[in-house]
Amino acid sequence: MKSDLQDVLITVARIDERIVTIFNRQALIEERVNSMDEKIQRMSPSVKFGERVFWIALTVVAAGAGRFY
Repeated sequence: MKSDLQDVLITVARIDERIVTIFNRQALIEERVNSMDEKIQRMSPSVKFGERVFWIALTVVAAGAGRFY
């Protein structure tokens, strides 16, 4: 009987360690995602401006090519 109880306690302790490890990994992943989100938010205005310039340039080139053909 005592051995069975010890086995159960050891199993519960191992499960607890695994859960703590999983939560620690989740916290690290969450920090990394938040960091990447902040970087994306800082880059967003310049990317939007670059995208607009690209589409304007493409439209100008397409209109110019349309005049020649």
